[in-house]
Amino acid sequence: MPDTKIKKIGGMNAARVLAALGRIGYHPVSAVLDIVDNSISAEADTIAINIKLIQEKGEGRGRRRTLIDSFSIVDNGKGMNEDGIHNALSLGSSEEYYHEGTLSKFGLGLKSASSSLGKRLVICSRQEGAGAITATLDQNNLTIEYEYVLTPATDDEVALLDAHCGEGKSGTIVKVEDIRHVSMPRTIEIIEGIKAKAGIIFFYHLSGIEPAPRQVSISVNHDDHSEEIAPIDPLFLGDISDEEGDLDEKNWDGMSVQWIQRPQKFQLNPEGTVSATVEISQLPHPPSVNTFGDMTQVECRKKYNIGAGKYGFYIYRNGRLISWADSLNGQISLDQDMYSFRGRILIESNADDILNLDVTKSRIHLSEIAQDLLTPIVSEAKKKSKAAWKYAGETILRKTDTDPHSEVNAELDRLGDLDEKGQKLDEDTAPEKDRKEMVKRRKKITASSPVNSEESEKLEKQGQRVQYVDELDNNQAWERAHDPQEGLIVRVNKSHRIYRDVISVMSENSDLIRILDILFFSLAKGEFDTLYRGEFDAGIAEKILDEFREKVGGQLAEILRQLKKPQ
Repeated sequence: MPDTKIKKIGGMNAARVLAALGRIGYHPVSAVLDIVDNSISAEADTIAINIKLIQEKGEGRGRRRTLIDSFSIVDNGKGMNEDGIHNALSLGSSEEYYHEGTLSKFGLGLKSASSSLGKRLVICSRQEGAGAITATLDQNNLTIEYEYVLTPATDDEVALLDAHCGEGKSGTIVKVEDIRHVSMPRTIEIIEGIKAKAGIIFFYHLSGIEPAPRQVSISVNHDDHSEEIAPIDPLFLGDISDEEGDLDEKNWDGMSVQWIQRPQKFQLNPEGTVSATVEISQLPHPPSVNTFGDMTQVECRKKYNIGAGKYGFYIYRNGRLISWADSLNGQISLDQDMYSFRGRILIESNADDILNLDVTKSRIHLSEIAQDLLTPIVSEAKKKSKAAWKYAGETILRKTDTDPHSEVNAELDRLGDLDEKGQKLDEDTAPEKDRKEMVKRRKKITASSPVNSEESEKLEKQGQRVQYVDELDNNQAWERAHDPQEGLIVRVNKSHRIYRDVISVMSENSDLIRILDILFFSLAKGEFDTLYRGEFDAGIAEKILDEFREKVGGQLAEILRQLKKPQ
């Protein structure tokens, strides 16, 4: 025990710290877009998200997936000198580099986001009138000390800066390599997720409206594909009519976007010095638009992003989304009648400490006073939204026959569409010889079980991935079919006992219907994946699967008959 007070410096294992930062809860889409925050904070107005793809190594026909080799975010911001790069790579960057309204908070975003994606971070930056410099932080080379390597930029890096920013102009490249493939979701999910979420996350910046300081453009690029991201307001306030914009839940026709709560300020701290703004809208009712309007349900759901995981509150900090479809501590419960409910809360960085903003800037915890002030607003809005949805649904019931399977079909259609894009991506990145074989195999499989014109129309206009038909050969319970443009469907046999004794009897049980529809679609999808990605002859496998369906259909019918027989 020391006799006097001694100051000691604690130890730090850099490799373990960075590995831990990469596991604080980032989804790859969120991580990429968190790096984009730095570009916006650097006053860039043109940002490119470049994704380099490679094909998985391995043997066997149709088994290789498309993987991400690297992410590169390139911007024409003000760039960094050596000190700026050092600060960017420091754990807990200095606040002196953060201007008012910045999207940064803790000085950990770049390190934690990049570490969640891969083990090697490369930053190449140039300030106007100076040479480009590159810093490489490679976790494979880290032990105890936190080290990175500084070098002059390569010719390829300079060429990329020149192409994006203009010759000799300022800009930055942030590249993540040595990707953590084991923990990554499917490549197509990441690419489509970035495209789908960037327009909402950076809505204000892409639109160039307050509280964003300037308008920016963001593109997503891979191989020969390039897509400019369009701004998307999750509340779709631009679609509200000025004359008749307030929701009347007792007479809503379900056809238009309506105000539930116009913008209202509420305080966040007892002193009233920090406040936020809340606004709430009601999006259209897809079945009503399909029945009485000029859009199909599929078109309506896609246009307004209606579906599970998309309703609730969208919370923006300094004009940047930080929480997607937030339930506000459970105030917005899981309920299909809330699908059209959209709320937004606008806060500024002065609310960070009050709301206990976390490191990923993706979750907040409302203060007690904010919760007390918001609760009555939210409660009343929920009531109005659910009543309006119910009224619109009842109007449909009075005038048409409804399909109890429509809700789950909407979600299955989204997954089916993603699968189609994933297959095309795998084929696009394959070597020419493999590509031809994969395309040939897919065409052969899909041609063996085509859809008819009626089924194709239901799939295209209604998104019906599960379709109930009068009968199937040999009393099969289900059967796979393919549309050449839209992809996979599954036919379910209405003459089979599973339909007569279970599905038709329990048609009001939406949870059961959802489970059974998911099961049938999964069976069909499993068949297709077996044929498309398997190593064996597709023709022989198809015959085996046909016999398997017949056997299962017969066994299922017999078991249901025995269960129903009086004892």
